[in-house]
Amino acid sequence: MSTIDTAPGRLPVAGPAAVRRAVGRLLAADPGRASAVLLLYLFAAAFSVSVPILLGKVVDGIAADWTTGQVNLVCAVILACVCVQFVLSRLGRLAGYRFGERAAARLRESVVERVLSLPLVRVERAGRGDLGTRTASDVNVVADMLRDNGPTVATLVIEVVVLYAATFVASPPLGLVALVTLPPLYLAARRYLRRAAPAFLEQRAAMSEAAETVGASGAGARTVESLSMQQERRVLGYARGQSMMDRMLRVVRLQTDFFTVLLMINRGQLLIVTLAAGIWYFQGGLTLGTAIAAITVTVRIANPTNGVMTQLGEFQQGAAALARIEGVNLVPAESRDAWPADAELRMDAVTFGYGDGPDVLHGLSLHPVRGERLVVVGPSGAGKSTIARLLAGIDRPRSGSATLGGVPVYDIGVEELRRHVVLVTQEHYVFTASLRDNLILAAPDATDDLLEAALRRVDARWALDEGLDAMLGDEHRRLTTAEAQQIALARVVIADPDVVILDEATAGIDPASAGRVEAALAAALAGRTVIAIAHQLQAARSADRIAVVEGGRIAEAGTHGELLAAGGVYAGLWHAWQGD
Repeated sequence: MSTIDTAPGRLPVAGPAAVRRAVGRLLAADPGRASAVLLLYLFAAAFSVSVPILLGKVVDGIAADWTTGQVNLVCAVILACVCVQFVLSRLGRLAGYRFGERAAARLRESVVERVLSLPLVRVERAGRGDLGTRTASDVNVVADMLRDNGPTVATLVIEVVVLYAATFVASPPLGLVALVTLPPLYLAARRYLRRAAPAFLEQRAAMSEAAETVGASGAGARTVESLSMQQERRVLGYARGQSMMDRMLRVVRLQTDFFTVLLMINRGQLLIVTLAAGIWYFQGGLTLGTAIAAITVTVRIANPTNGVMTQLGEFQQGAAALARIEGVNLVPAESRDAWPADAELRMDAVTFGYGDGPDVLHGLSLHPVRGERLVVVGPSGAGKSTIARLLAGIDRPRSGSATLGGVPVYDIGVEELRRHVVLVTQEHYVFTASLRDNLILAAPDATDDLLEAALRRVDARWALDEGLDAMLGDEHRRLTTAEAQQIALARVVIADPDVVILDEATAGIDPASAGRVEAALAAALAGRTVIAIAHQLQAARSADRIAVVEGGRIAEAGTHGELLAAGGVYAGLWHAWQGD
């Protein structure tokens, strides 16, 4: 099974086979270092378990009247083994950390690369919480597993194997006795893993849902306040938090039950080996030194065994996180390799709806003239923003066509499409970086003169005053909504596309300056096709043409004067806007 069912809209989760392949790729990417880690830990464990065996030899030697020199020689060898084991362990841990850090870095790079290649509509359906936890907390969990838990478990497993081998070296019969507890230990671990795997996946999914709720409530704080939805969002937040807590408690109960059983098995193993060693010693079947060596080794077996079993929980967490990360790779890649012949953008008889919902657009056709400023207006919910998404290649029509240069917009590669068509919405992201770095995202080769000219065109006087080296972001210069929008608009000017789609791009700018910014932007984009989605009708008055959308269809189109004279939908909207 390659995938695990998830909530509708969420990104898929990879199955166990895909997770195992992912681990194999991480190990195969750096085989030399992985082998070095295993060898260092193997030799360190061998020198470590030699200590109790040599100590048993000393006990038997004293009973056999060894000289002081002989005892001192063996004790010196024991001390040398301890020193060598310490050095090899440190080298192994250092090599393990280097391997883990390299593997974690490769994982982060691959995740970021894959996420950036996801279809935008798929990202939107997944939600910020789901995608955010996969690319942040899930990657961190896997990175910790590679850097810390993986080398630790490798050390402990090698030590357990070598210790069991040492019991056979000390006394083959006692070695067989020590193996008696392996079957119940295996069954207990298998039962725990079967129950813990889905529990950890559910826990991380609940964390994702909680993060989505908190993030949405924070991002939409103003909307929540304006609609008096505080109680509703609070109840939802508490419900998601309780769900996450319930799943965490389930994991804790599973771990508690498992570790109780593990403690009983360890104590039982020590008791059985000690009784067997005592009986055989008094029967003359083995020497006192051999008995001491076997019992000492058995005592030492408990610690790495408990360590391995303890790390199983961390590995289950890591496996669950890796399954979610690998799930991103299971999203089908889109084939978008069409090339437009020119920059003519149009919609013909387009029908579209979101998901399995009803149609939002009904046979809508829209033919912007190259170089014109076309403003799309209409009542809320009429489908204006949907038109912008279709023209920008975010969504594919159910029927009809949205084309650029004669080819479907959705089939054009994103990088090529953005050279021709740029969509600017109300949501803008400003990176924690300098003003210059934020602007050259639109054109890496842009000069400072070009950047400053773009800022002047969108009336960003504050940016010109602070300079291109000014640091932006919450830790430095926190921008207002209007300032962030000006940065986004300046990027459009710098990118210099053929078509610009503005979906309420100046909505966050105060009305006193919105008109000035729009006029400046119109001048800056002169000669380009501009399609502006507007709720505030002052943007429509100066447009070359206005298209009025109502009920998912173009109700009327024309200039401001023509539509007012017609006395139709636009005239009603305009008079309502003016307060007539």
